[in-house]
Amino acid sequence: MVLLRWFDAAQASAFGEELARYCDSELRAIAAASPGKREDKRRKLLARVLQRARDFAAAHPLNTYKKAKLSNRLKWTLKDLGHEDDFVDLLVKEIVLALAR
Repeated sequence: MVLLRWFDAAQASAFGEELARYCDSELRAIAAASPGKREDKRRKLLARVLQRARDFAAAHPLNTYKKAKLSNRLKWTLKDLGHEDDFVDLLVKEIVLALAR
């Protein structure tokens, strides 16, 4: 029974989707900002996203499999929504590192 819970990553996967949709809406708003403010707004968004991921991990203990499902769902949802590969890869890397702590 414990083994089955280890592989139940539905919450983690759903959170990855939710986080991607949140990032998408925020990034679209940032795109409308003046070019000089975009980078600062992206940094602030990254900080908010990392905090949300840490809060989720504190409330829902994540094993390696669940972390992988969360990050995979986040990555592919953002890519499917048309976001730049470089930014998506950076975001996912930062989240993986934050969840490893």
